[in-house]
Amino acid sequence: MWCLSWGEQVLKIGSLCTGYGGLDLAVEAHFNAETIWCAEFDKYASQVIEKRFNIPNHGDIKSINWSELEPVDILTAGYPCQPFSHAGERKGTDDPRHIFPYIVKAISTIRPEWVILENVRGHLTLGFKEVLAELTHLGYDVKWGIIRASDAGAPHKRERLFIVANSNSNARSQSRRTIGSLYRSARAIINWANRNVHGSGVEITSDSNNEHQSHNRQVSELGRRFTSRREMHLQTAPDALDQDKLNDKFVEYRMDLS
Repeated sequence: MWCLSWGEQVLKIGSLCTGYGGLDLAVEAHFNAETIWCAEFDKYASQVIEKRFNIPNHGDIKSINWSELEPVDILTAGYPCQPFSHAGERKGTDDPRHIFPYIVKAISTIRPEWVILENVRGHLTLGFKEVLAELTHLGYDVKWGIIRASDAGAPHKRERLFIVANSNSNARSQSRRTIGSLYRSARAIINWANRNVHGSGVEITSDSNNEHQSHNRQVSELGRRFTSRREMHLQTAPDALDQDKLNDKFVEYRMDLS
């Protein structure tokens, strides 16, 4: 239902820091691909993966011998955002949850044609240049873009950085097309889950040659005004509980800071 044709070949995906598999669903939809293994150590996320994907889970990426895994065409990773998020202490590479060096090791050993990564917007100003340098050093052409949850129809901002890297010589045009198509795939998945929510926004993409594109789209009314991150920091955080229940405004506040 969501699949976008990528020729007749069914590409193979290896997924790192899989979580519940949302990034992999979008990548599968765009590339006509199949996720064949993952690496996720969280107990409850692993239960979701087992139920929905039923694929080998190799656990903690710090202890994997990548040369023993089945080769894949695409490697995905939604690696931990805590080292870079504005909602945390932003310790960057000093944070023990900073595991991108292990992802670099996986990429350098497996050598997939495509690498697709996801993290918070705050990563752009902390740690991103190191990611870009590592991918470029490994011979990948890199493009990146900010996509908001509201761009795909969700009723909150939740800006996320998506990084698309390709090892082919014609990577530049393919990667730009992939950024846009992944956006459309994500939107199709969310709209399928909730037919009554619609939204669009502004998509900004960049590449490793500092090219920029801005695609303005009409913004649908989502029922509330989104607040800039700077304004959010200046505001007093809402109470976490409202009449002994989780306060929706507190949840929105934390999401927009991420």
